[in-house]
Amino acid sequence: MDKELEEWYKLHKFYFYMGTYETKDLASYLKVSPRIIQRWLKEKSGPTKEQLAQIRRYLKENEPKISL
Repeated sequence: MDKELEEWYKLHKFYFYMGTYETKDLASYLKVSPRIIQRWLKEKSGPTKEQLAQIRRYLKENEPKISL
């Protein structure tokens, strides 16, 4: 697995389970179907470098706000 894709996958699992966003929201942001995101997560295909940059931007914009 590509290092950038592996990093995104780990962040996806963390943010998804934290309830910060849903796959359909990310798909909408990227203008792809949720099925495409699922294929990426199952490593049947992968996002382009441009999509990885968009994913990083999306995650940064939707970072969980945790206050202690």
